[in-house]
Amino acid sequence: MSDQKNSLGMDEKTASWFAYIISIISAIILLATEKENKTVRIHAWQSLILGCVVIVAYIILFALAFIPYVGLLFMILYYLVWVSFLVLSIICIIKAAQGDIFKIPVIYNKAKDLK
Repeated sequence: MSDQKNSLGMDEKTASWFAYIISIISAIILLATEKENKTVRIHAWQSLILGCVVIVAYIILFALAFIPYVGLLFMILYYLVWVSFLVLSIICIIKAAQGDIFKIPVIYNKAKDLK
């Protein structure tokens, strides 16, 4: 990890964990401002993809929650997705603050391709 500051005045570790704080918003900010640091860009892409996947899952599960008799199951899944997203975000923040990356299966590979 380098001690160089990016255009937002953050070092690599700080910018990496910042990508997960507000998920999509902070990821877009970092992708727009950070052009050279591949590690920060991977964290930002992973955060952005994770946030988009969760939003799509929320929309689908929320719509399915109105189906009679099985709607309760989808509402439970809706909250499980939320808890999973929160746990994954916290794990990613901790790993990024340590200078490492938590590789979320499938999402990390796509983020690595986009960096």
